[in-house]
Amino acid sequence: MKESSGVLVGWRSQDLGNRLVLKLQLVQKSSPHGSRDVHTEFVVMDKNQAVQLGNYLFRVTGQTPPAKPARRLLARIFGF
Repeated sequence: MKESSGVLVGWRSQDLGNRLVLKLQLVQKSSPHGSRDVHTEFVVMDKNQAVQLGNYLFRVTGQTPPAKPARRLLARIFGF
């Protein structure tokens, strides 16, 4: 298996229904770096794996996930 390392400088995701594509952008040299120094990796995962990864990152950093917003009064009354 080929391994690479670098500093994460950007990311995006694309929803593919029951899967996600996570695009990670890494650089392998210190600043200053230009667009030619950015290496892109694509990771495909199902949504369960994405949730597990997110929860893992919250746990290892000692952070807590954002709280769910309070439901509006009408949503509580009518159940939507």
